[in-house]
Amino acid sequence: MGFFGIFSGRSPESHEERGDEYMTNGAFGDALLEYEKALEKIEKRFPEKQHLTKRIGDKIRGAGNGLAKKHLENAEAMIRAGEFSDAHELYQLALELTEDEGFKREIDKKLSDFALRDDLPAEAPTLYDYEMNETDEEIDEHDEDLFHVLCSALPEDMQEAYRGYGESFAAGYVALNQGDFETAAAYLEDAMAENDPPNLIPLELATAMIHMGEYEETAALLSDYVASNPEQPRTYQLLCEIFWETKEYDRAGRLLSQVPDSIKYSRAMLILQGENLFQKKEYAAAESLYVHYISNYGKDEIVSRALAKTLEASGRTTDAKALYAEILNKCLSCGTRADPFLKRRYADICYQEGDTSAGLVDIYLGLVREDPDNRAVYFSRVSSILHSKGEFNEARRYQALAEKSEF
Repeated sequence: MGFFGIFSGRSPESHEERGDEYMTNGAFGDALLEYEKALEKIEKRFPEKQHLTKRIGDKIRGAGNGLAKKHLENAEAMIRAGEFSDAHELYQLALELTEDEGFKREIDKKLSDFALRDDLPAEAPTLYDYEMNETDEEIDEHDEDLFHVLCSALPEDMQEAYRGYGESFAAGYVALNQGDFETAAAYLEDAMAENDPPNLIPLELATAMIHMGEYEETAALLSDYVASNPEQPRTYQLLCEIFWETKEYDRAGRLLSQVPDSIKYSRAMLILQGENLFQKKEYAAAESLYVHYISNYGKDEIVSRALAKTLEASGRTTDAKALYAEILNKCLSCGTRADPFLKRRYADICYQEGDTSAGLVDIYLGLVREDPDNRAVYFSRVSSILHSKGEFNEARRYQALAEKSEF
């Protein structure tokens, strides 16, 4: 599975923000996992934040659509390469991921066209074949196909490694991606015993164990793993997530101080170091770290977002606002859709500073469309701005819309 936080002490909004970062970079699978983690946090630990569920649910659907489109592109590339079985599996996965009815119809049409192709080899699957009842042997073959499809979304070096770990690993990896964590753990433990050295298998086993709530055991497994694999960034990510959950920030700091020079100055490690300082509320140190990185390696949206969040938390809202504006302007100049989370952070700082401009009203009205789950807040802010300018009739109209949106 991807480079993501399985669980942590961070809020649902923090998981949502990380998901937004993944979406910005086109990592739809990782974004989907972060958004799902945000919903899980709300259900289990933050019931007072139920108002976030619709917005995050919309983002889950967006990430699912993005991943589905990626699968569709890969399927067509596989057809051109003559890999018909894997292509059909990707079509099926795309169909399961999207909730967009128009896109579903498009995929259904491609599946139908696929089944009618006259250049399929005799053993190639057709739509009818997949609708028949499957025997156990056919289910095993289906899981094998699914494993190869899942692998195809990984970097090339990981694909090669994962496909060489054997049947137990393949079964465990499929179960893990289907959310059957106990089955996944059992198969992955077998895979570890069958592979010497186990290479990346412990990281997938750790993922399953964390989902099962075995936090102490997972920390022990990963601590042993990092001792013999010190250059694997994902191990540090998973361990830090555990330490943040247990508020062992100093322990996370000691871990990160032992990172070898070969990866110590990478963006992934910088983000972990900065987040650990942020969790400890050592905002000045986190700011210094991010500024040093930008000075040496240039502007980077993810690092800039982390810096803006740090500046805002430390009370330097004007500086944070300027940085949010810079990120948003870059999105505008590149023609990419600006993240509603960033737009809200920028707008709320402007509002808190007493901005009553028409531009701020336009931002809030835009957010009504982009983030409808919070439209009551946005209508209320517009009403307040208009009231302060003496436009009382319009202010009352928007306040009425705010009150109506609460139900």
